[in-house]
Amino acid sequence: MHTPFVQRRTLGIALAFVLVLRLIHMRYALAGPLTWQMGADEDFYWRFAQDVAQGSGGLTAEFAFMDPLYGYLLGASLKLGMGAFPLYLLQIGVDCLSAFGLYRLGCLLGRPRAGLLALVVYGLTGTAIAYSMALLKATWVAAFVIWWMYGALRLTAGQRGRSAIMFGVFCGLGIALRANLLLMVPLAVFCIGWLRWRDGARAPELARLGGGILAGVLIPVLLLVARNVTISDKWSPMPNNGGIVLHQIYNAGNPEGRAGVPEFVGRYTAPSEIWDGYRREAERRLERPLAPQAVDAYWRAEAMAYLRAHPGRSIGNGIRKLREASAYPEVPNTRNYVDERIVSPLLAVLPLPFGWLFALGIPGLALLAVRDRRSLIVLAPLAMGALTLAVFFAEDRFRFNVIGPFVLGTGIWLDAAWRLASARRWSVFAAACGLPLVLGAWTLVQARLLIPPFPSDTQRLMWGYIKSGQEAKARALLDQMAATHPEAAGIDEVQGYLAVRDTRWTDAAAHLERAIGQRPDRHEAWHNFSLALEATGRVEDALVAELRAVDLRPGQADYLIRAGDLLKALGREQDARELWTCATRVAHSTAQQAGLHQRLAAPGEAPTDAVGHSPCPE
Repeated sequence: MHTPFVQRRTLGIALAFVLVLRLIHMRYALAGPLTWQMGADEDFYWRFAQDVAQGSGGLTAEFAFMDPLYGYLLGASLKLGMGAFPLYLLQIGVDCLSAFGLYRLGCLLGRPRAGLLALVVYGLTGTAIAYSMALLKATWVAAFVIWWMYGALRLTAGQRGRSAIMFGVFCGLGIALRANLLLMVPLAVFCIGWLRWRDGARAPELARLGGGILAGVLIPVLLLVARNVTISDKWSPMPNNGGIVLHQIYNAGNPEGRAGVPEFVGRYTAPSEIWDGYRREAERRLERPLAPQAVDAYWRAEAMAYLRAHPGRSIGNGIRKLREASAYPEVPNTRNYVDERIVSPLLAVLPLPFGWLFALGIPGLALLAVRDRRSLIVLAPLAMGALTLAVFFAEDRFRFNVIGPFVLGTGIWLDAAWRLASARRWSVFAAACGLPLVLGAWTLVQARLLIPPFPSDTQRLMWGYIKSGQEAKARALLDQMAATHPEAAGIDEVQGYLAVRDTRWTDAAAHLERAIGQRPDRHEAWHNFSLALEATGRVEDALVAELRAVDLRPGQADYLIRAGDLLKALGREQDARELWTCATRVAHSTAQQAGLHQRLAAPGEAPTDAVGHSPCPE
């Protein structure tokens, strides 16, 4: 289809607008605290990427816990030697392509103006702008859903078999990106096949179409299987987290099915720490070591037993989660949109997006469903998203995965409203506004009934300002918190860290002792406490504190190295060399590896197979 020059120029201006908004946000995000103080999932993928770039290639049991494709994308960025910056640029490009994909969807549906409006609406969607500068796969999953709809619509027009295979490969890459996108494979085969059948295709053609899609899916799936076999002899493409995540929600200690972890894990924390807590508890209960897939299978069986015992409660929780997902606020998961708006003036002036996307998008999708049976392709991702939200988490990152259909529906409704207004059909226009008003009221009411206000994560902002060199802002926040909430968890840890920085060792030890009394699961606090104790001459106590940090974060090479140094200072050379040997397995940086080589090359007793404390990562 040839696009008229004026339309091409309008499209170019609109895409430039989308890009400029993201570059403006990038300027604030790179200097802001949230980029420097990573959330739990961001930290996991950062360490995954380091292992890809400088370690095992991501082929360890820890990194089999999450979907791998994003870790490899970030690892490739680190391999270039420029940190995460190339990936940020790539994500901005991918997000602009998502906006363009919505325009192309509108064109395929015979609604180019609706597609152009959807492009602009997506450009103004604050969550899309924010996620483009987060080390999370949300931008990529949203793009996958949008281009899945585009590819599926192209196949309904009778593309050749090679196109079906390429679309299948694309679906397989989606599975590597997020495991629940496996649902998009049967949805693709069904929706495309049904629409082709309605257009007159018969069994042989439908068989070739479905077979081509499945053959394409098989290529990435076999690579995922090969990776899992290499790591843990698991003959499956799925990560080792499905059963554990299911048990996080469905267990006797969590009757409302909310995000969290059982008591044996501690706090709702990093994926690696959740995995380690679940592994230890499963091995304790069964009194034997377990392979990663056996750990996951054990907790899946526990969760399914709970579901069978409480079906009514679980269904009720699922309905409540769908209501929560329809409410306009952004429920934090790894990133807090409240803080995003504090950091970025651009996001601060944009309205919270989901409420009006929900209120306008649903009527637009309903209009499409009435007039075009191909709407089945657009509605299919919403079915996948609704199932995921009802079963797992009704939080902003997971809702954002299916933002594309809502934005497209918004573009369709705005286009229809424009046509009615241009034709001066005011009575019909007024009637058409009724459903968005009802849905807008619904999203407001659900927010009031179900969603509590989410305050700023001041502690994360403080740490981010410290790490980004903006210590004055960190101290200002600290003083504010100390004045208004002096007993808030985390204040003493920040004060202790700043005292370590200022070499006020006695003050540091006092603050950090109180901090670990409030939050004994903070490995960073134990490590800094160890530094303060050593500086005040309490080397034995410093070793105990450092070993506690190792217990909480066994894959942290600098903790292992420092614990070995403390052992050597206490004359326990053999035990020190054991810890340094452990550290060689997880050290990523060249400096760490060189330091360990120097330590181990020095004369000393050969390490034995066991020490009194054995913290080697598994």
